Amino acid sequence: MEYLDAYLIRDTTEKDVSPSRFRFPICLPERFSDRDGEAEIAFVMIPPRWLGRPERLGKRLIRTKRRWPPRGQVWYEDRIRKALDIGKTAAAAPLPAPFWSFRFYQEQPFRENLVLLLPEPDAAQKGRLPSEQERWMRELLGEKIGRLNSLLLVSPVFSETAGSVPLTEKGSWLERVYQETGLPAAGAGRLPSHYRNKRPDSAVCIDACPCAGVPYRSLPEGTLYLDMTSEAEKERLLYAKRRDIRYESLRRYLDTYVRKRYNTNRCKKEEKDRRHLPSGAFKVMKRKGNEDGREKKYPYL
Repeated sequence: MEYLDAYLIRDTTEKDVSPSRFRFPICLPERFSDRDGEAEIAFVMIPPRWLGRPERLGKRLIRTKRRWPPRGQVWYEDRIRKALDIGKTAAAAPLPAPFWSFRFYQEQPFRENLVLLLPEPDAAQKGRLPSEQERWMRELLGEKIGRLNSLLLVSPVFSETAGSVPLTEKGSWLERVYQETGLPAAGAGRLPSHYRNKRPDSAVCIDACPCAGVPYRSLPEGTLYLDMTSEAEKERLLYAKRRDIRYESLRRYLDTYVRKRYNTNRCKKEEKDRRHLPSGAFKVMKRKGNEDGREKKYPYL
């Protein structure tokens, strides 16, 4: 089971979607969970008045996390991110969570040529990827790796800049992939310029390198660009230089995912308060604890 803690601003115009019978004071946060077969989301609803004091928002969130410690990936809605100015801090993570990266990549249209931009590790041998990055790649690509025609890894650990070097270390995961599927993986210090000659709409570039440039000059036409760092500057650069490239970010994917789960949870809550009539219509059920005059007003109950 994977976990995600989603911090949202409570909408005071909506009905309470919390499964609790008791309403929380409007000045305090509340928390409720929604679980499916793979992931559990903990919705932490922040009072809107907290946004009025940005200088205190960070301390309040720290106290909230002490009360409800996050168990996995943490997601903030845009208003909280803007108030905290955490765009650069969030993008500085070395690698995103494998589970959410995998779901993000698997839901995209398949492209046969893959470029993977990796961050510079803290300590690694030249020409060899650290085990953490190799494990992350293995979980990210999943079964799609057997359908690829080419796999190019761009990382500072490789000395080559204009060309590429084969990755055929004995006993490595990439060597096993080559033996099982025939896919030759290559590594390069930067994306070579001749890579742009690939067939249009056949390449996907996965960017997991925070605070780095975008090799827009070397990307083929119609490349699908998946930004795991979710840096707004990269999107602006591609929009200005290469409008033929389709940009998608992990944060945007999580935004859609969290909102969808939140709305589904709210609909389930509202459905519990409805009762369908024989005519096909429905009526809103009154909650227990207020039975006075109920039979006179609603004789069909």
